Amino acid sequence: MRALALAILQIDELADPTAALATIPGASRYLLRDPGLGGAPPAGVELLTTADDARSAAAALVRRVSGAEVVVVLRAEEEASAELAVALADLSGQGAPGRFAAARTHRFLGREVEGEAEVVAWSGDDATAPIRTLPGRVVVREPDLTTAIARLDVTATRRARTRERVGTGDFVSRPAAALVRRLWARRRGGVPGVVLAALETYGDVVVAAKVWEREEREGRVRVTPSGRMVPPGFTAMETRSGFIVVRNDVQEPLARILLGASPEFVDGEPLTRSGRGATWSIVLDGGGRAVLRWYRRGGLLRHVVRDRYFGWRPRPLLELELTDAARGRGIDVPEVLGVRVDRAVGGYRGAIVTREIAAAETLGTAVERQPAADERNAIVTAVARAVRRMHDRGLHHRDLNVGNILLSRDGGTLAAHVIDLDRAHLGASVSSAARKRALRRLARSLAKIEAASRLDLRADRAAFHRAYRDER
Repeated sequence: MRALALAILQIDELADPTAALATIPGASRYLLRDPGLGGAPPAGVELLTTADDARSAAAALVRRVSGAEVVVVLRAEEEASAELAVALADLSGQGAPGRFAAARTHRFLGREVEGEAEVVAWSGDDATAPIRTLPGRVVVREPDLTTAIARLDVTATRRARTRERVGTGDFVSRPAAALVRRLWARRRGGVPGVVLAALETYGDVVVAAKVWEREEREGRVRVTPSGRMVPPGFTAMETRSGFIVVRNDVQEPLARILLGASPEFVDGEPLTRSGRGATWSIVLDGGGRAVLRWYRRGGLLRHVVRDRYFGWRPRPLLELELTDAARGRGIDVPEVLGVRVDRAVGGYRGAIVTREIAAAETLGTAVERQPAADERNAIVTAVARAVRRMHDRGLHHRDLNVGNILLSRDGGTLAAHVIDLDRAHLGASVSSAARKRALRRLARSLAKIEAASRLDLRADRAAFHRAYRDER
């Protein structure tokens, strides 16, 4: 057993620990790496793994392994000045418990920038022992600006593992105070000092953001019973950030998928159907398939609040209730299986899951492939009857277009289904004026295909209106 141990913390592969390991000749040497880093240590150096990058935690680990009286902890990107190296080597003969700090200087963008002093050595394991400042300094070899920014995410991910919770202060007041403190300490460092202070403060915010993201992921999978009113056959569950509603017969698999989904990733396959929402095909237990659609705004607002909505009654829940009621009236709309709503400051975002209609295509896709006359007549008739039935039974679809009508075949029978009932209205009846507006909107979307594909759909439009009028 040696009286002095030197521990070098390497948190990423960008930092070379060679110079730091040569700080104290004759000391037992340890290289502490993140478990995810590979490679053999230099000769004569014992490798330890740790997920904690705090110097005090590293000192405690090395003390348990080596039994050393004094433990010195440096980072892989640090060097000790000659004066500090001598002072560190002399600590082994002092005996009394203590903590020893050293001033730090950053070499950054071609300039020496003053840093904050840190404790770099421990004699004994008394965490309350007095701190003494050693002569000399630790020199931090900062990378170039691009590498420094790239390293922030690696460092933040590691440090976030040991943080349990964050609050508003971790994003606003604490970073602001830290930035002021760092700017004052480096007021003589010029532009490099300002940039380094900003980078370090930004790193603190990134750590807080990583912790917040982890809390959100963990919170989504914690659900509690809800007293929320939902249609019969559905169950509502409160989550940390909002709620989910799932149909009872698919509750377990669908809840798992909904809770684990994000607007960027869903456990399924992305679809290319038209519409404002990002849609994914997902597989339920037993081989059944469903479609998960994230709500997205249209119009100019999509550039400002892409997926944020406002209001007391969230759109996903309204669409679930409306679609369930429409199916009860015999209207050809997909089955809704579940919804998710995440509350945010001043609003919410949401997703809805419907049962997938097998081998379906949109009306727009069907028109573009220019089917033969018999199939065209069948399509026109099926769509006209479905739209007329929808209107007769009280459903007004405010966004009726070729992308919101699906065509499917059950055996030899062609069926048309109306989808995406966000903003639809279900009442006792649909007025004549509302019917005409809906049909004009559908005609405009067909006209775009007609112009782009140089098709002549006049006969089809006339046949559609005849079938719509004749529907009983």
